[in-house]
Amino acid sequence: METYVQMSDYGLIIVFISLFAIQTIIYSFILLRLRSKVVSMNLVKRAGSPYLAERPSETMLRILRELSSSDGLRARDLSMKLGLSREHVARLLKRMVEEGLIIREGKPYRYRATGLGKRLLKEYGDG
Repeated sequence: METYVQMSDYGLIIVFISLFAIQTIIYSFILLRLRSKVVSMNLVKRAGSPYLAERPSETMLRILRELSSSDGLRARDLSMKLGLSREHVARLLKRMVEEGLIIREGKPYRYRATGLGKRLLKEYGDG
């Protein structure tokens, strides 16, 4: 008994392949949108709360102290005041900007503590 494929079977195969491709594209699009929503929700959640998941490092608190008592400092000024490498300070500043603790303005960049950063300093700064 010989098996052969008729022309109508090719049409069905093409339809199923097309539907599979469309389904894959739609699911990928939905997953990417869902991922971006989750990431933005986490940023809003972190930026909206004065309490972080963990206690901020002593270096972060030192940076917040310096920025709270000034009208804005450059990364270079902070690294010299704190006696830390510019690279280390730059990494911390980037993280603190992302968490909403400080803002970066102007060129060259000057950093200032936000209200959230000041509240965090009040909460953890004493001990």
